[in-house]
Amino acid sequence: MKIHIFLIPCLFWAFVSLAQDDFPVDNSLMGEESTIVDKVFPAIQLFNFPTTAILPKGEMKLTFAHRMGVLSTGTSGSFGLYQANSRFGADLGLTSFITFGIGSTSQKKLYDGYVKFQLTRQSAKFPVETSIFSSISFSALKLNYPDNRQASWQRMFYTSQLLVSRSISKKLSVQLTGTYLHKNMVESTNDKNDIFSIGGAVSMKLTRMLYIAAEYVFLPKNQVASLEVQQHIGSLGIQIHTGPRHVFQIFLSNSVGILPGTVISETQQKFKPKSLRISFNIPTTFKLY
Repeated sequence: MKIHIFLIPCLFWAFVSLAQDDFPVDNSLMGEESTIVDKVFPAIQLFNFPTTAILPKGEMKLTFAHRMGVLSTGTSGSFGLYQANSRFGADLGLTSFITFGIGSTSQKKLYDGYVKFQLTRQSAKFPVETSIFSSISFSALKLNYPDNRQASWQRMFYTSQLLVSRSISKKLSVQLTGTYLHKNMVESTNDKNDIFSIGGAVSMKLTRMLYIAAEYVFLPKNQVASLEVQQHIGSLGIQIHTGPRHVFQIFLSNSVGILPGTVISETQQKFKPKSLRISFNIPTTFKLY
């Protein structure tokens, strides 16, 4: 555990050192004719959910995401440090409008892959930036039902999202997200295989390198009955921009999940101080081709 505590500041120091020659990008109108918003959201992900942003063609990003236990564990549990869920992922800008990625999460031994298509960009002629996000996730952890027999496809679930964002000003960006989640197998007959939710995100620039941001998801009732899932799922934190695409994120969230599908359908803690978790995303970005 001492090594674990020591590793976090070392990773952050290395991340800042690698990106110290870069500068954040304003979300103002840019382009050949100064009509296109260069970046509505500078990062392809805001805390737990994707944004409309995509990676430039040929650029790769490696990300280590970590969610600690709830703060209510107190000093005996180092405020959640002894309980953790982590994900390591790799993202690639395949073309100028397509980004795809893969990853592995410790919770339920999940493996996932996704693709994101950017449909439109905000400009003087078009008011919003839009993208479609679609992912498939597979759990390598076998469940005990039914009758201890399961096919691999039964442990899969699929997440599709429509993302619509807008740069309100040079300092403020907002996003609206609609999500459809399908699980091949659910825990009870009272659970829905098809789950719908709606959410949003906001990011506000405070200083040259520091941004404050928040996410919120509303899950309508009567879709997941086997778990005491929360209807209101939120995250609040800061983003430290050390470069155009180097964004370190640290935040508080009531979700232990990292993938959008698990965040939406498995969050059981209320958004209260003692139920929140210290979380962070550490990325490093480089040009692959």
